[in-house]
Amino acid sequence: MKFLTKINRNYFFLLTLILLGVSISGYFIIQAIILNDAKESLLEREFLIEKHILKTGEIPNIYPTVEVKIIDHRITDKPQFKEVEIENELEKELEPFLEYSSQVKIGDWYYSIKLRQSSFERTDLALILALFLFVLLLSAFAMSYLITGKMNKSIWAQFEHNLIEIEKFNFNEKQNLNLKKTDIEEFDRLDKVVTDLTEKLRSDYFSLKEFTENASHEIQTPLSIVLLNLEEVLQQDLNSETFQKVVSSINAIKRLSSLNQSLILLTKIENRQFKAEQVIILNDIVRRKISEFEPFFETKKLKVELNFEQDFKLMINEQLAELLIGNLLANAVNHNLQGGSIHVSVLENKLEIYNTGEANSLTDKTIFNRFAKLNSKSFGLGLAIVKNICETYNLEIHYHKNDFHCFIITSK
Repeated sequence: MKFLTKINRNYFFLLTLILLGVSISGYFIIQAIILNDAKESLLEREFLIEKHILKTGEIPNIYPTVEVKIIDHRITDKPQFKEVEIENELEKELEPFLEYSSQVKIGDWYYSIKLRQSSFERTDLALILALFLFVLLLSAFAMSYLITGKMNKSIWAQFEHNLIEIEKFNFNEKQNLNLKKTDIEEFDRLDKVVTDLTEKLRSDYFSLKEFTENASHEIQTPLSIVLLNLEEVLQQDLNSETFQKVVSSINAIKRLSSLNQSLILLTKIENRQFKAEQVIILNDIVRRKISEFEPFFETKKLKVELNFEQDFKLMINEQLAELLIGNLLANAVNHNLQGGSIHVSVLENKLEIYNTGEANSLTDKTIFNRFAKLNSKSFGLGLAIVKNICETYNLEIHYHKNDFHCFIITSK
């Protein structure tokens, strides 16, 4: 989830909670205010009725809002408010009223006064005011949300630009990281840290790259010289023991040279020094590599089954694509049984290579590790190279075993 989206979502949830809280509490507050106003109104009406009776001697009665009658004596001095229900004679249903009752002495007589006011009016007014408050706040929050969203987009636009520039940055390209300056101190500090970091990483990257290339060259040269000298020694008249030692040394140097080349290749793949310039149809490379491996199939008497259902198109460096297929086929041959079988299937966005072979303790999580050996003849780098190629070109590779050892490559 984007940072701005998360901020807007949190802002929306917060405003929703505030809106609901203010509206609900506002409803009860308004209702309390109106109730208090109604009580004051009833008290004022009581005062006017007392004044009217004292002046004219007439007893007003307007049922159900005004009910006044003479009583023998005062029962209580304490007036009270309460909610009552009175039947509406027109609609034949009970309606709520706020009733104020008191007993007062006017002149020589005691009077019982009951004044009532419909609660419908009070409730309706409170509801209307609460809805008005809700709509008003909702409009204000909506405008605030939209305005803030547009402001945030403009503020984060330069950050998004810088983020895209960082994503596109490549150590192999010699152009510098071009980040825009903003008027926000934290963003500018972040840009400076990222720029300084990338410059240091670029410097370290090229230093490491240069060291790797120089080291591989310097190692390969003396190895070649030693190998050449040993091959010349091999041409001489040697006893059996010395001959075996020289042959063993030559084989060890060849293995060391091959290991050096494999490690250099791994480093180049990890550093993304191979560029994908065109879309490759993997089917064609599989056919070509199968043809190249025919002598090895015949030597081990392997039965090879091919299944090409659809084209597997992939944007990948052709040299690495051949290395990928070559290493998988070499693994299928080297760790196969005499007279075993290999099944190669190519579907749309999927490559499957199954082979028979002896049981092993390796799993999908360990088989692609460097120097994870299936036997003592291999360095354990072939499948590590395959894994790195797949990661470089956004491919997934998995290994599982049942009756066959299965390698499956799919595009993400």
